[in-house]
Formats: sequence, structure tokens, C-alpha cells
Amino acid sequence: MAYNCSLIISNYYARIYHEAISYYERALTLSPRSLSTYAGLAYTYHLQALWLKPDDQFCTEMLSLALVDEGRRGTDPKIEFR
Repeated sequence: MAYNCSLIISNYYARIYHEAISYYERALTLSPRSLSTYAGLAYTYHLQALWLKPDDQFCTEMLSLALVDEGRRGTDPKIEFR
């Protein structure tokens, strides 16, 4: 029984990440210069990678570096192309 529940949960998350990535890619066709959409897509891929392998050191280090870098620069409204 535990195996079936685990399989159901795995399929559920796999479908959610796949759908989210699909929506972000569709949004980029409408607004290909939207930096926030690229960021959302990248973050979704990151979450998917961590879901597949939660202890992935490279993935966690890259996200930490990206967050620190973004925190240093802040948000520049001139960069966002909508």
C-alpha cells in the first residue's frame, strides 16, 4: 500500500512541474523579454530537480548563490521588459 501512495504522489508532483513549465514556456511566447517569467521557469526547474534528488548539493548551492547575487543587486525596474 505504501508503494502505491508513493507512486501516486510522485506522479502528482511530476505532473504539476510539467504543467508549470508548460505554462511558463507559453507565457514566454507571448512576452519573450519578461525576466520574471524566465526566473519563474528557472525556479520551477530547480524545484523539480530538488524533488527528484533532494540532497543534490550542486542544485542547492546554485540557488543559494543566485539568491545572494539577486539580493545584492536588488530589483531594477528598467530591466523588466513587459
